[in-house]
Amino acid sequence: GASWLDPCHIFSAMNTAYPMVPMQPDQSGMQPGPIQQAPVQPPQHFTPLPDPSNGGQDDHHEEENIPFFGPFGKGLMEDLRNKLPWYFSDIKDGFDIKAVMTVLYLFWGAIANAVAFGSLLGDNTDGYMGATETMLATALLGMLYPLLCGQPLTIMGATGPIASYILALRELGNAVDVKFLPLYAWSGIFLSIFLFLASMFSLSNAIKKVTRFTEELFSVLISVIFIYSAIEYFVKRFTKDDVSHGVALTNLFVGVLTCFMALGIRNSRNCSLFTQWTRNRVADFAPVIAIAFGIGVAWLIKSHYGDDKIDLDFLDISEDGITATTLGTDVRPWLVDLGDINGAGFGLSVLGGLFGFIVMYFDQNITVRLVNAREHKLKKGFGYDMDMMALCICTIILSLLGCPWMVSATVPSLNHCRSLCYFGNDGNAGNTAEDEAKAEAESKKALDSIRQLMDSNMMEEGGAGTGNRQLKRSNSHSDMVKQVHEQASTAIQMLSLPTGTGITGCLEQRVSHFMIHFLILLALIVAREALAGIPMAVLRGIFLYNGWTNLAGNEFWDRIWLVVTDPAKLPNKGYAKVRPMTKIHAWTLTQAVLLVLINVLMRSPAGFVFPVVIGLLHPLRVYIARSGYYTKEEIEALDSHF
Repeated sequence: GASWLDPCHIFSAMNTAYPMVPMQPDQSGMQPGPIQQAPVQPPQHFTPLPDPSNGGQDDHHEEENIPFFGPFGKGLMEDLRNKLPWYFSDIKDGFDIKAVMTVLYLFWGAIANAVAFGSLLGDNTDGYMGATETMLATALLGMLYPLLCGQPLTIMGATGPIASYILALRELGNAVDVKFLPLYAWSGIFLSIFLFLASMFSLSNAIKKVTRFTEELFSVLISVIFIYSAIEYFVKRFTKDDVSHGVALTNLFVGVLTCFMALGIRNSRNCSLFTQWTRNRVADFAPVIAIAFGIGVAWLIKSHYGDDKIDLDFLDISEDGITATTLGTDVRPWLVDLGDINGAGFGLSVLGGLFGFIVMYFDQNITVRLVNAREHKLKKGFGYDMDMMALCICTIILSLLGCPWMVSATVPSLNHCRSLCYFGNDGNAGNTAEDEAKAEAESKKALDSIRQLMDSNMMEEGGAGTGNRQLKRSNSHSDMVKQVHEQASTAIQMLSLPTGTGITGCLEQRVSHFMIHFLILLALIVAREALAGIPMAVLRGIFLYNGWTNLAGNEFWDRIWLVVTDPAKLPNKGYAKVRPMTKIHAWTLTQAVLLVLINVLMRSPAGFVFPVVIGLLHPLRVYIARSGYYTKEEIEALDSHF
């Protein structure tokens, strides 16, 4: 497998497929030339290979052929026709050992996410929407969604943007003297109506226009929400009068320790201890191990110094069984009283549903697009309209129960998908004749690209024929070697040559998603006391971890650091080749200003309208692209389709 990385093999394969033209002595005594080869002008450029980051394909997916929106119900019917034939396979394939391992791995991450967001919402809604409601919603709707949706590889859960919007909606209700839960429930009902219309008219097709400018800014926004929420919690420990300095320091120590423990274990994939398989399995469970370690340290400190000196905050969860809400059903019943709202609140809920739809639309569809990326080698197709209809059904149930809205959470969904991926030769057994023909076509395209590059250089060096003056070289030999090496490396990644690390397939099924949330339901039934013993500082430490790790591979985040990066150490990415560098910095600064604007708006009295800014991100990007400051090639380098 590793021998394929040798450039000699690339050139050997190229010459086998496209042998050089034989040479013979020229009868005039001049230098030998190719037989019957007409002089040609050297090409000014060669055709680059597709970017391997998107699975070795062109930036624009087949989804580009889908209309912006469709006739009523047509897209949903097409999704059903495409996905229903796979339904039995989705169940049968779910009993594969790989799915079982994925369930055991993702369960801990999913329950940690539910507990963490439940504690955040509980703190900021006076317990009316707390850990019990969040965990029960995660469990039940997480079991229902994979049975109805078009892409079951995504994981339902609470997310930062949705949680932030719920809290902004509560602040708005307080400002106009409208009760939170009725306002929330009615907003959810109107939100469900918008989701229904989005499904019936295939409005998810519009997400195909979204590029990295919006997607990566939204991803960094999620990280900022995680990190800000964690830091805010620790700072408040030091400013509250009823919390001693020692308790505040203990909270900070436990939270930071949990975060760095998770990061350290996650980075163990690259260490030299044990085998790669062992390191990968340990790294997969990094958040779980860190949570267990943080809980142990917190309880050890608490037992050593006593409750009177170290009075930590713990997860607030009802002790009255699964049928009880966080505050108890006598204070906060499960069904929201829809009649407990005035006319102004009802009118406000229409806007609440519309703005909530904007946040949910981006949060849901960007995640599904990332999961459907070609690099994951999915074969069962997608069903965006089915996803939106499933989300519509789930949302109206959650709204009537006063539980937080759920969408396909980005980080858990990608972890779930990649955990089910095959690497190397593991997933090649199911390749069809169509797959083989496609691989053959891509192989020829790769060899054509390298051959074109070499032919261009040869003509620049020697001229096109007898008597022609030698052409001026545009590249040195070292530049030529670098270009060929770059093209060869791209070909290796694009064709998934047997290096043992490329994704070659994915176990697409519905069972693992269902079982992950079924285990959460069991934990809520039989392990309530254990959940109530989790310190809040540990959960905030996991918030820090989630926020930081979500930044990995984000080009917006990487470009922020170019300002202080050594010019000789710039990354080998397309965006880093744009000149002058001020254009890169201007693009990054625009995104940074918008990110700050959204965050300031979210935490202001007008936080209710921050979804409008999110909705305007792509139109603003289109305006910048048409302003003339950037060329088409520079826009492609800075902001290709993701």
